[in-house]
Amino acid sequence: MTRLPWRQPAFLAAVTLLVFSPSLAAEFVYDARLQILTDPFLFDSGNWLDVLTFRVLGRDVLDFNRPVQLASLMLDAAVWGREPFGFHLTSIVLHAGNVVLVWAVIRRLLAAGDGGGGSAGGGRDLVAPLAALLFAVHPLVTEAVCEPTFREDLLAAALSLGAVLVSLVAGGEAARRPAAACAACCLLAVASKESGVAAPLVVAVSGWVFYRFRPRSFWVVAAGGGLLLVTLFLIARFALEPPESMIFESRPGYPGGSFLAALAILPRILALYLQLIVLPVNQSADYGLVSVRHLPLLVALLVIVAFAAPLVRAARRDPRIWFGLALFALPLLPVANLVPIYRAAADRYLYLPLAGVACLAACLLDSPWLRARDGRRQAALVAAGLAAAVLAAACVERQRVWADSLALWGDTARRNPASYTAVHGLAGALHEAGRHQEAERAAREAIRVSREQRGEAFVTLALVQDALGRRDDAEAALRRALELEPRLANPAGRVAALAMEGSEAERLTDLLRRYPQAIPPEAAGLGLPVD
Repeated sequence: MTRLPWRQPAFLAAVTLLVFSPSLAAEFVYDARLQILTDPFLFDSGNWLDVLTFRVLGRDVLDFNRPVQLASLMLDAAVWGREPFGFHLTSIVLHAGNVVLVWAVIRRLLAAGDGGGGSAGGGRDLVAPLAALLFAVHPLVTEAVCEPTFREDLLAAALSLGAVLVSLVAGGEAARRPAAACAACCLLAVASKESGVAAPLVVAVSGWVFYRFRPRSFWVVAAGGGLLLVTLFLIARFALEPPESMIFESRPGYPGGSFLAALAILPRILALYLQLIVLPVNQSADYGLVSVRHLPLLVALLVIVAFAAPLVRAARRDPRIWFGLALFALPLLPVANLVPIYRAAADRYLYLPLAGVACLAACLLDSPWLRARDGRRQAALVAAGLAAAVLAAACVERQRVWADSLALWGDTARRNPASYTAVHGLAGALHEAGRHQEAERAAREAIRVSREQRGEAFVTLALVQDALGRRDDAEAALRRALELEPRLANPAGRVAALAMEGSEAERLTDLLRRYPQAIPPEAAGLGLPVD
């Protein structure tokens, strides 16, 4: 294989930065508005020691279980303050670095396949950059790249891929330093996000596929040591977790309400992921059952079999495919709803698995069937290039959705009208934009979707009605909000619990001062700053 020590990765990094450059002008949306604009934790230099020593695992703070993620955001906060540009720049650069890591891993895969008999000609030098490019510009990565507080997926991927790359480069050696570095990457991967638990498992698969006939000392330290460190971290994470949390007031539940229901929904979610990888036309910032209605259980199972069966069959002849399948499937296990999580499905969950998809694409482009005739490979490479161009255009378009809250929640509400998060977020965004009549309709829809059980939806309605000059209606809506959730009478407390943005709390505080008669007895004495 022709050596291209810098041109290909430089090209890939430049394309990635160019494709994601529109996001540099984006605002903070979604959780970033709470964690960066509202929560003071990231801006307090006194928290650095707890984060770097992992003592933050025992504190009641957002992302307490992800100290590497916290350190990354705190570094941005120290440099950029609360300016979105810097946070977006860091995420984009990190994604570009991950693209280069994917390219480097694929180069090792192709080198491992040199014994299969094909020549290096016929465009084989284009396989690695084209496969990495599919990962770089796929629309599914936009959620992790465009929302800074979802950077945890970028970090977990970078450290997992780093561990894999070390294992592929040094896996045949008994060297202790590379093995220790690999194990350390596994620890930092799980300290970035729970999906990092897959890192030592993927490293073990790489050893089994490529170096199973070589000395095992490296793998004992690299994969075994990494697994031990990951296990110790998880033990500490659950042992040190505060028994009571002001921030995590409610625990996540299983989709469908039970473990058995979640198992029945799991194939439909996996089939949705496969469909999104091939045809990303129905992406959403909040998936729900409406997002899988086109995938009944039987159809979902057929989709999964149609995906897995040919790859498993091909892996018997080309063991590199086992590695790609492992890199795709193992990071999905922590988000497979086998244990409850807050979002049953999300684009960001596919960030690291897409690296596995890129490896599978490279293996297929380098398959013996295509290597037998250069014409076949050239046609396949042209098709891959066209696919990358189409995906890049879709990626740029998807970034517009993440540009501001109005765009994000408007798009999400259209795709998943049953999402309370979406319709309530849209109501707030419309209110901030001064589009009060539309905001009122959205607020009423949020009340309907929540079955009139969410006090914050009535707060939004009260704010909108007050802005429209309908004082009696605003007072009635505020009273209903406080009846449902008396804690709303203390906006400062809701901000401290990260249950309300600072700007919304200011508006609610003003509303409470002007409508004290709306405060019911059960909400009295909660620290309301009335005149």
